[in-house]
Amino acid sequence: MSAVILLWDLLELPQLLNFRTYAFNDPGSNLTINYLISHGYRPVIDFGYPYGLLGIVANLAWFRAVPLTPAGYQTASIICQLGVACALARIARALALRPLQLIFLFVAIGRAVIPTYWNFAHALEAVLISFAMAEQARGARANALALTTTAVFAKPSMGFVYSALLLTLIALDLHRRRTIGLAAWFKQIRPATIVGLSLGAILGIGFGLEVLYQTVIPLSGAAEYRALKWGFFNESGASFWHPAGANWHYYAGTMIGLWAVAGAYLVWGAIPAARRVWRNPAIETAPAAMRRDEIVLSCALLHLAFVFLFFGASVSWNYYSYLLILGAAAVPIDNLINRSAFCALIIIAAGTYYALIVSSISGWRSMSRSPATAGLWSSAQLRDEWSEVLAANKGRRTAVLHFAGAVEMLYPGLEPPVGTYFEAGLMSATEIQHEAARIESADVVVIPTDYLSPVSGGFPQTPEAQRALAPFKQTGQSKYFSIYERR
Repeated sequence: MSAVILLWDLLELPQLLNFRTYAFNDPGSNLTINYLISHGYRPVIDFGYPYGLLGIVANLAWFRAVPLTPAGYQTASIICQLGVACALARIARALALRPLQLIFLFVAIGRAVIPTYWNFAHALEAVLISFAMAEQARGARANALALTTTAVFAKPSMGFVYSALLLTLIALDLHRRRTIGLAAWFKQIRPATIVGLSLGAILGIGFGLEVLYQTVIPLSGAAEYRALKWGFFNESGASFWHPAGANWHYYAGTMIGLWAVAGAYLVWGAIPAARRVWRNPAIETAPAAMRRDEIVLSCALLHLAFVFLFFGASVSWNYYSYLLILGAAAVPIDNLINRSAFCALIIIAAGTYYALIVSSISGWRSMSRSPATAGLWSSAQLRDEWSEVLAANKGRRTAVLHFAGAVEMLYPGLEPPVGTYFEAGLMSATEIQHEAARIESADVVVIPTDYLSPVSGGFPQTPEAQRALAPFKQTGQSKYFSIYERR
């Protein structure tokens, strides 16, 4: 599976190391976060940050070992991809999956992992939860609980739900064994308790208790979801499963077809699995079939939790796709109906790559690397327009206003960043004031116009930013950029 992942990464290389992605979108913010932390900025308080502190620790540690560049971050993403693949392979071995199920994993692995994780927190969470699932698959729920507890400090969302599920299964098992005393409980939760207390102490000392509290409890993320009206059944989520003008080609040739069919197949397989788990939840000495039922049930419940609780904008479908793919692969195929449905699922999974292959080939043909785009891939028009922006404003104080990204890290001559995610619900009061001051100190303001936020429409025009922009006059407009100069 690792080789398959690397081949897909190679095919998508122009899109993975894309100039706009790193200059003006979330992956680039990983470089900006490193800069801000090294300059004394505090997450949540001084800049918006919806994830856990463990992601920042990983960020700082990684970029001490490798250069602070897009290629450096992409390397980290690939390593985490391979980590998820390794966990899936361990699960397949523990559950003794059949050859047909392994074929599905090989076919769908490109949909189970994210080519470029939006943040270190997403990457860490995926690795931790997939390895927790591997521990659960071999019967070690206590180890799995320790890993899901760690995941809470990386991204405070699915780790909470998975931990609650594991505690429920542990309680059910102890009740059936008639060993629900304190000693038995402590034996099961001891690794997670040690991990939770240790990480809490280390991160609290390193970042402060207030920052720890606001990143362990998902306050920022919840505020962002409310402000942007995110959710699977809201307009932003609906643009994934029912975009305007969609026809059967959209459902057959993109991920939504596999996502919907695999989800229904997984829930269908989880119903009988739940009955069997209820009858006998003990898996430490049980055969692979019992462990498989628990994994199918767990993946189905976690997938439903994602749909109803954590699904954000249309682009968030891939956050937990590894759970969906794993759960579908683990559903028993002992009867003809299941085997037939599963074979259809394999065909659907293969068909979802059509649009990806077409867009990747187009990227190789239409995009190229250039020193003007910091060695990243871009179209010729974007490269030329950005080169003109840099040349026209050389020697002047130039601020680029964008909702995310690391353009200032790629071009140190620009006014340095003061925040990360300029999104409704995420911006801190300090960050808003700092951004207004950055605009006021500039001679030229550049606003990307063609690659605005896919969820909020672009750089947020706060009252403070609007007042700071009032002395500026628009002097240039192109496909990709708007230029404003001080009057």
